[in-house]
Formats: sequence, structure tokens, C-alpha cells
Amino acid sequence: MRHFRLGAEYDERGLFGGNRTGKTHCGTYEDTLHLTGLYPDWWEGRRFDRPIGAWVATDTAKNVRDILQEKFCGEPGVPQLFGTGMIPIDLFAGDPTTKHGIANAFESVHVHHHTNGIYDGVSTLMFKSYDQGRQAFQGTQQDLIHPDEEPKIEIYTECSLRLMSTSPGEKNGSLVLTETPLLGISELMISFMPDLNPAHDLLKKREWDHEQEDYDMVIDE
Repeated sequence: MRHFRLGAEYDERGLFGGNRTGKTHCGTYEDTLHLTGLYPDWWEGRRFDRPIGAWVATDTAKNVRDILQEKFCGEPGVPQLFGTGMIPIDLFAGDPTTKHGIANAFESVHVHHHTNGIYDGVSTLMFKSYDQGRQAFQGTQQDLIHPDEEPKIEIYTECSLRLMSTSPGEKNGSLVLTETPLLGISELMISFMPDLNPAHDLLKKREWDHEQEDYDMVIDE
């Protein structure tokens, strides 16, 4: 709940934890609220009062289909189960566009959006994978990007650039990373948690040494 609430204050958030603890579930639930505009009464996080453009991504196209697409749309390859995921069947605006090269995978889906209960347009959700390379994350401005599991820092940087507002006074988009930190103390993890930086311990030791020297000088005096 704290993670959700912080979305009203911060453009970038990270939700980190062990495998099978619900990180992806939380992330895709929030994504769905923004795509549909159907926020529950208790929601204290960020709200979009218009249709949005969103990307979700993870490491491979297969995992995008089997994890993220399944969360939003229902089990891949079973037409009868389309619409049994996070997005209700009656909120899909037309058929999904399919991805070439991988069976039963979607490129994008379109979702009816409502603001204060009034229909006001269509949101677009695109499915991407890190194995497409940095170039696949260049281009258009987006409102919401959700990387699920850690991307390379250059892909994360491209995502950040896609969310920068081009209109004076308008907020930047929202970037939400959900992951199990399997890559260890990476540059991206240090950007979220500076205390992980090995140099941080060295700096603290130097500060302590200086404090000890000052204390010793006082005792000598």
C-alpha cells in the first residue's frame, strides 16, 4: 500500500522482493487501474484523468507472453480465457494486435478508459522485451512504463526519457520497476539504494576515522 501511495509523489519507484511474493501482481494491478481509469475508493496513489499510453516489459518475448500478457489478458493460446486476466473482457477495445515470431503473443491491446465513471477514450498497452535491444525502447512519449525484472541500465535510461513531459506544467510519466534483484549490486540497484554502493562503506569508514582522530586530539589536549 505504501508503494502505491508513493506514486502520487514520485515519478520513479521500485518494488523489490523474493520470487513468488507478488511483485508482478502488484505492478500489473496498478497498470490496469491507470489503463482503465477505474480506481477503487481506497486508492491514494497517482491517477490519470485521461487515456494513457503504456509499456510493460521483461527479459524475453516468451516471458512477456507467459507472465505479463497472462496477467493482463488471460492464459495465452486459449481463446475462451481471453479477458480473464486483470483487464475485464468488456473493457477491451477491439482485438489485440499479434506479435510476429512467437505463437499466441500480443504486440498491443487497446483498453476503454473512464474518468469519474465517464468514458473518455482508449488507452494503449504495448508489450516489449529487453532482448529486442535498446532501440526498441526509443521513440514515442509514454505515460506509464513498467519493467518487470531488471533491465540493462541503458534500457532503463531510455524508458526514463520516454516519460519526460514535453508540456510546461505537466507531470512526467510514471516508471515502476518490479524485480527480484538477481543481478546483485548493479548500477541500477545502487541508483535506488545508494547504501549498497561498496564505496559507501569506505566513505563511512573514513568519516568514522576522522571523528576518531578528532576525539583523540581532544583527549590529548
